[in-house]
Amino acid sequence: MMESIENNIKKAEEKWLNKLSLFCQNLFIGNKIPSHDHTHHLRVWNCAKKILFAINQTTKINYELIEGILIACMFHDTGLTVTLDEYHGLESKKICEQYFLENNFSKPSNFNEILNAIQLHDDKDYKKKAGNPASILSVLCNADDLDAFGRIGVIRYTEIYLLRGINTTDLPKKVIQNLDKRFSNFEKAYRFFPSLIKGHRERYLITKNFFEELLKEST
Repeated sequence: MMESIENNIKKAEEKWLNKLSLFCQNLFIGNKIPSHDHTHHLRVWNCAKKILFAINQTTKINYELIEGILIACMFHDTGLTVTLDEYHGLESKKICEQYFLENNFSKPSNFNEILNAIQLHDDKDYKKKAGNPASILSVLCNADDLDAFGRIGVIRYTEIYLLRGINTTDLPKKVIQNLDKRFSNFEKAYRFFPSLIKGHRERYLITKNFFEELLKEST
């Protein structure tokens, strides 16, 4: 009999969460990117759990998928300690590979899928996203996007865009364009779970309304 999703999440967290969170926290020491540090990675994992619970209503989620998504969540933005470039997923992938190598950890059976998801999560044009909403890549990418919504999203967008040299006058328009892509992809991927969509639509609108008002004031 397949274990419940609650038990599988608990098992995966007991195995990985503390050690990966500590690793991530130490990695970001000295890097002034608080909007994308270990707390962001933990929030993304919490968003991923909400997506998994929604999917589990129609498709039972196994331990391997949960474990893979947790690991991917905790490594996906670590590459920002190497480069602030929009496409930092490859560096994140390298850090994950090195972590498993140096600690001699046994790799999960879906390790290649984990690495692929980490590398491709930063494609916010969604050209390479998997069609399966229950894949590691889809859950990781959308969970990451959900953390760009709400008031925390205002902080995250502003900090990372300014660090990348985007002019303050261009900031609102660029954020809105990116934000709309993220929500559109999320809505398309999880359209069969209206309650999930509804809750995060409200958070998306909080962020969008803020930058729309900012755009009005700056033009």
